[in-house]
Amino acid sequence: MLSDFDLEGKNKIQKAVYYLKYYGLLYTFKKILKKLGISIREESEYMIWCRRNKASKGELKAQRTDDLSSRFSFVIVSEGKADSHKAGWMKQTCSRISFAEITEDADISSLLEQYREDYFVFSGKEICVLPEYLYEIAKAAAGCCESKVSKIRPKNPSLPDLIYTDEDNRNGGKRLRPFFKPDADLQMLLNFPYLGRCYVVKRSLLETLVQKGEEIDLLENDWYDLSLRAFRYAEHIFHIPKPLFSNLVPKEGAASFVRSKSGKNKSCLNHYLESESISAKVIESDVPGFFHLEYDMKEEPLISIIIPNKDHIEDLALCLASLKKSDYQNYEVIIAENNSEDPETFAFYDRLMEEDQRIHTVTWEGGFNYSAINNFAAESAKGDLFLFLNNDTEFMEDTALRQLAVSVSKPGVGAAGAMLYYGDSTIQHGGVIIGMGGFAAHALWSLTDRDEKYYPFSLCEREMSAVTGACLMVRRSVFEEVGGMEEEFVVALNDVDFCMKIRSAGYRIIWNPYAKLYHYESKSRGYEDTMEKQARFQSEIDRFQKKWERELKAGDPYYNPNLTLHRADYSMDV
Repeated sequence: MLSDFDLEGKNKIQKAVYYLKYYGLLYTFKKILKKLGISIREESEYMIWCRRNKASKGELKAQRTDDLSSRFSFVIVSEGKADSHKAGWMKQTCSRISFAEITEDADISSLLEQYREDYFVFSGKEICVLPEYLYEIAKAAAGCCESKVSKIRPKNPSLPDLIYTDEDNRNGGKRLRPFFKPDADLQMLLNFPYLGRCYVVKRSLLETLVQKGEEIDLLENDWYDLSLRAFRYAEHIFHIPKPLFSNLVPKEGAASFVRSKSGKNKSCLNHYLESESISAKVIESDVPGFFHLEYDMKEEPLISIIIPNKDHIEDLALCLASLKKSDYQNYEVIIAENNSEDPETFAFYDRLMEEDQRIHTVTWEGGFNYSAINNFAAESAKGDLFLFLNNDTEFMEDTALRQLAVSVSKPGVGAAGAMLYYGDSTIQHGGVIIGMGGFAAHALWSLTDRDEKYYPFSLCEREMSAVTGACLMVRRSVFEEVGGMEEEFVVALNDVDFCMKIRSAGYRIIWNPYAKLYHYESKSRGYEDTMEKQARFQSEIDRFQKKWERELKAGDPYYNPNLTLHRADYSMDV
């Protein structure tokens, strides 16, 4: 599969031919208009998508007569007057519906005592649901869905106890600004209430919350407090990748994510941290509605920073100079010398080691093999954490190293990666998306930061399937458990394969946008500038696709299937 990543360095005619061949005439025409500065409204493109994916009258009629429509009972828990919510819910193709209203003295126990339904739908104010919302929930509850499943300690993978869907905004009859969500990701939820203001909790999970003595604020917080608790104790979380409800907004230009009461949400996060005995401070992002947790580190484990190097001492000097400014100083640097030819390089090594006893070198005498070089250097590492780092990187802030150490030290996390920028401040790496371009590619590649089009994916510390080896921190124990990097991947995809092995071993991968570095790799740099390199690169792609065929076919759980695999901007193909 070709992608827009293949267009770097191509001329206008070559790009036009590519778009015509792989996207068609209409898309190419829109692309030309955008290049000429003529605006193409994304809202209208989404409306086209909605019409294509809308349930027909025949499908809705069939749902009403399906056994599923009466198999499960639902209580619609509304914030405020229940009467105002009934109109939309009464159009559902499922028939067994009751309504509850949250008042000041309401809690989970009183809801369970008053209502005996199987599932509780928590719906915030100004929510509009599609007629098939509950039917899709019933399909998930019955284990009939074919979409990917996110699991947290699954005991019965066919019976989810927390179900959520994608969402969009609605202004009158117009739907706009969709939010196509990832599968279950607690880390993202701690940065942003991404489940939205309409999701479903099974009775048994609510009973668990009561048994655990959880005190949950159900009033005026858009169910954020409940979502954090439910996520914490859920045995099986199911995400339906369909925008089945809309946030009603007063005008088309309203924010992409309707999130009120940010102060209330902050208190929900503080409540969660306190109840989980997590020592952290809730920081409001520079973008309203988003948060970042600054965790306290009780200990500062030794970090072994492994930097392969062949000459290029100017790059290495800049990298090490930025590292010295870090507020985290318990580290060692292992320079993995790889066949340098300039005598000045070795003189530079000597000066480095004389000036800083934390720096030393190891010499790799074989040919270039990125995986083998890093594995070799790791043998002499003393730290509990390894940071694999390219020599052409520069730490942008003194907190970046600490941010990575905090991310990788969280329970269940095996590795962590950073936000990397090119020298022109466009994004080089925002995590890795599996399947993009046919194998794997960097999220947010070549885009600008703080662009609302790809919120929340550029703002939230979150789980990813992989991160780049240009700046990859891993626990030593995890590195050893999975056997290090696979040396059959000589140049390409070794980092992605390594992360896939870590996830297969049961660990999570975290991408942290608050760990920021420059990566001075050229945007047009590639492995395909000679026939030999092209053949090697293709062989490694083939090897990766064969090894991870099942995972590629299933799709990246942290990337919504409605989003394009041709571009890095979290947009749709329409």
